[in-house]
Amino acid sequence: MDSIKNIVSGVIGRMSSGDGGHFKGIQAAWVKISKDQGSRVADFKDGCVTISADSSMRLVRLNLNRESLLKELRKEFPSIVKISFKVNTR
Repeated sequence: MDSIKNIVSGVIGRMSSGDGGHFKGIQAAWVKISKDQGSRVADFKDGCVTISADSSMRLVRLNLNRESLLKELRKEFPSIVKISFKVNTR
């Protein structure tokens, strides 16, 4: 039986990540799938992954490949139901 200290630590860790710990895994999967230096995972909430692109031209290309990118992400993370894109020029 786990000690209360281990249980509380695990629960707090999952709560602080906000996504059950999937964010870092999704980031790694995105790098592998996208092969794109100009985009990154910006958010993961309620089954929706938001990808930030560094230019509007890259945003258009990502939108054109939306379905295939979503399909690839869902192979590793079936909890992903939607993918959205935004431009972030910072």
